[in-house]
Amino acid sequence: MIDPDMKIRPYWDVKDISQLKEPEEIAKEFEAIFVRMIMKEFRKTLNNGLFSSSFQSKMYLDMFDMQIAEAVASSGQLGLKQYILDALQTYQKYSTGE
Repeated sequence: MIDPDMKIRPYWDVKDISQLKEPEEIAKEFEAIFVRMIMKEFRKTLNNGLFSSSFQSKMYLDMFDMQIAEAVASSGQLGLKQYILDALQTYQKYSTGE
């Protein structure tokens, strides 16, 4: 289900991961980037369908993929964010000797 409070980010507003501070925020952004890359690769395997191969069509599909990736990452259904956070927590335990 799509979160109604999710803020839609403009296409040109690209966050730099190095500016993020919280592990949850970083893991969520990584998950969104991962989903977007998967969608982009899947799209390469399909023919154009209703869309032409024009710049406008490619830009629209890229923006669409970005919003879908953000929605998937925000939903928490994929589980990649939680996996990353668990791995970080385990790493911190072992590195501090707890």
